Amino acid sequence: MKCHEFDRKICGADIVLTGNPNTGKSCLFNQLTTADAIVSNYPGTTVEILEGKTAISNKVLHVADLPGIYNLGSSSDDEKVATDYIIERKPGVIVNVVDATLLERNLYLTLQLLELQVPMVIALNFYEELEDKGISIDYKNLSTLLGAPVIPIDALRGAGIDILTKTIDAIIRGHAKFDYYHVQYDDHIEKAIDKIEKIIEEDNIPKRAAAINLLEEDDGEWKKARHKERIRSIIDELSKEHALNTEIARERHGQAALIAQKVMIMEKPKKHFKDFLDRFTTEPLTGGISLVLVMGAIFLSLFTIGNYLSELLGKWFDILITNPSAPLIKMIPTTILQTIFSWGIQGVNAGLQIALPYIFIFYLVLGALEDTGYLPRMAYLLDRLMHKMHLHGNAIIPMMLGFGCSVPAVLATRILPNKKDRILTSILICMIPCSARTAVIFGAVGKFIGAGYALLIYGIVLLLIFAVGYILGKFLPGESTGLIMEMPEYRLPQLKNVLKKTWMRVKDFMWIAFPLIIIGSAVLGILKVYGVLEVITKPFSPIISGWLMLPTIAGITLIYGILRKEMALELLFVLGGSSSLLKFMTPLQIFIFTLVVALYFPCIGTLAVLRHEFGWKKSMTICLFTIVLAVTIGGLIGRLFFAMGIPK
Repeated sequence: MKCHEFDRKICGADIVLTGNPNTGKSCLFNQLTTADAIVSNYPGTTVEILEGKTAISNKVLHVADLPGIYNLGSSSDDEKVATDYIIERKPGVIVNVVDATLLERNLYLTLQLLELQVPMVIALNFYEELEDKGISIDYKNLSTLLGAPVIPIDALRGAGIDILTKTIDAIIRGHAKFDYYHVQYDDHIEKAIDKIEKIIEEDNIPKRAAAINLLEEDDGEWKKARHKERIRSIIDELSKEHALNTEIARERHGQAALIAQKVMIMEKPKKHFKDFLDRFTTEPLTGGISLVLVMGAIFLSLFTIGNYLSELLGKWFDILITNPSAPLIKMIPTTILQTIFSWGIQGVNAGLQIALPYIFIFYLVLGALEDTGYLPRMAYLLDRLMHKMHLHGNAIIPMMLGFGCSVPAVLATRILPNKKDRILTSILICMIPCSARTAVIFGAVGKFIGAGYALLIYGIVLLLIFAVGYILGKFLPGESTGLIMEMPEYRLPQLKNVLKKTWMRVKDFMWIAFPLIIIGSAVLGILKVYGVLEVITKPFSPIISGWLMLPTIAGITLIYGILRKEMALELLFVLGGSSSLLKFMTPLQIFIFTLVVALYFPCIGTLAVLRHEFGWKKSMTICLFTIVLAVTIGGLIGRLFFAMGIPK
């Protein structure tokens, strides 16, 4: 039984979502399934295959969201993953998500997919936005031309989804008929296709598609052609006079343009504020001003709202939990159990008061910026800076993700064109203040010393990132290419989507970090009761107390910080026995501690991803480098500030 006859025991997902980056695939995935894909208005969001389930006509169907690609092939990891999934696992139906505002460019991939003759429906997303540009699409005519259903949708708001699911249901039930469009190439290419079709014994994909793939000399593992010598002679003979790959691509682009021209109806475009905003935020001078304003707004919201929520949560926790529980804990018969409960409660208080407010605010702001489409414009403005560090301009995308979490940021380096860029970008990501480090910066320095010193931490870290990138970029082999990035339309952020993304990201902290904080606090309490803490911290004393000039207990918290960055600060509060760091640390010690936390060993989750992407040797080298850098810079800055008498 063929896979498109829906033997799911053999095949992959019933429904596969594919399309160019930033076409709204992940948003449609969320509409179709109960899964929670991160939906953002910039390319590179989906770096792995997301899978979920949906119910259509009382049938449970499996849905897969593939990485965004511009064409089928194996020139990048994303292309290879998406192509292999479609070719090898034979989905029941492909949902090709197309950006209606960029129809011509998106149709290139559509024409490739049609060559595979897999049942397909085209979801025409952002259709309503065309009216702002004075354009409409005759989608019924487009459906006739392509030989596949075309359904206009709004994946973000859910418009057209019901018609799309009914069409998918009809295809799966076998009620839909297809008359696939296929690209007609120049005569010499068509003759070569015909010759190769007669030679190959391809049963995995249509022979015509396999022949075209061989002519393009795609080295993907999904081509399993026999008689390669005869095929090679045909290709070599033709290649003497023709650049086959270029000619095939040019013909696809040309026919995509012709199809788009036939179905697009042009009217007088309307002028909108977002057009002015687009120019303002991308031109060098005004774009730089907007970048400063956006970053300033982020830091201001973290400092003001974050501090307010921190104090509010701390106040209510004392009223509702700490004070009522104190006499109850004293009634517990054993010292060990008293310690476990009291230190555990302090751990919860530290997590709620110190980390959660700042993480929540940061992800809320990040979600809004993602939805607006501003982040690619930030990447455009910073492209020149990326090249100063010998990096591909697209490196800014995973680096921006690093301000949220280093784990998906390292995974997102797969969008970069070569290994040199991936490794160097991953090193810099490990130095970027993620949301957990941001919680430490504002929960320690911002709260107890001032916002100015919190910004100084960021300034030092960013200068180090630039210096490390500049130096390592010179010595690592390989060249970087220019920035080619899609600039999405500005869109109003949807509150539901922003809150959903914020919750998805915060819940990882709640479900993973909180248990670790509570258990870690309890363990520290037991170790302190039995005098083990002093034994553990003694070997680190020359570095912690001597070079870094920190309290000895800071050494233990830095070890815990390897699990989760915010744990270093939270457990410092627990060990210090106070909700104010100033009661057992000087302002300078708070600054040094925070700077070290912001730079050293990313976290255990990031280490796991680095090992998966680059192997143990490179991942451990990266982590060891950050530790040495953090300790060295922490000590040097500490002595410099001590001599200057700051912070007071």
